[in-house]
Amino acid sequence: MKSLSNILAFVRVAEVQSFVQASNGLGLSTSAVSKAVARLEADLGVKLFHRTTRSISLTPDGMRFYEGCQQLLGELDALEAEIQGNRAAPRGRLTVSVPTAFGRVCLVPILKGFSQAFPEIALDISMDDRHVDLADQGIDVVIRTGQLSDSANLIARQLVTYSLIVCGSPAYFEQHGRPQHPEQLQQHNCLNFRNRSTGRFYPWSFAVDGKVERCAVSGSVVFDNADAIVRSAIAGLGLSQMPGFLAAEAVTTGCLEEVLKAYRPPEVPVWICYLDRRFVAPRIRAFVEFAASQKEAFTTMCIL
Repeated sequence: MKSLSNILAFVRVAEVQSFVQASNGLGLSTSAVSKAVARLEADLGVKLFHRTTRSISLTPDGMRFYEGCQQLLGELDALEAEIQGNRAAPRGRLTVSVPTAFGRVCLVPILKGFSQAFPEIALDISMDDRHVDLADQGIDVVIRTGQLSDSANLIARQLVTYSLIVCGSPAYFEQHGRPQHPEQLQQHNCLNFRNRSTGRFYPWSFAVDGKVERCAVSGSVVFDNADAIVRSAIAGLGLSQMPGFLAAEAVTTGCLEEVLKAYRPPEVPVWICYLDRRFVAPRIRAFVEFAASQKEAFTTMCIL
């Protein structure tokens, strides 16, 4: 490629979808930006933008090239930050995706300490239970639970594990009794959790005779919000299998009681992940290392 400036002009136009706005941001004339993109198209031998009198949009080739440029420029930024790392504190905007319940209960309490340690890093945190693609969605760090199905291009570190427990309110057990075996859940009102992105229920799992078995349960209410399930269980609506970190406060205060403890399934791992790149931005490394250093705090919140 003859000039990095042509790529930078192209990326800026793609981001704002306007030659005029791109030129303002780059401190160049609109004509200069237009010529830079034209030179890039000539070098590549492809058309990068669809142009009309009112709008511009990326062609399929333009979209593919834009995605590649984002990754390359990201690595260039990381390399620059790494070279400067010995002289400057980590800085910049850090995007983090975390499952809603774990984020609220376990991540939020450690954020003050992180911000105090790294005041020049601006956190942009999305609490979302959907599966996110770090490269496609421009996410720096993601926290995931369970087994990693797409870890080939990720660096993953385990933060903690948590138990899955079945619990209900004392009032519910007084009225309906306590199940002694997972098979007896068929006789109880069970609160199912539906995954918003897939529409599927999260299966209930148990360790029975040395094997992990899934158990299909049913009840009068289905939720797609974990906090709603906890509150409903406390209110005596039914039983729920939930992460220990969600139930911990209610169990400690006696609002919920665990049953089927002998059949708890294996604990669920929690991972912190980032893209496997040659150069890792100091802001990413700082957050990952800080989160890993909080294992004792996470364990206290997660284990019952």
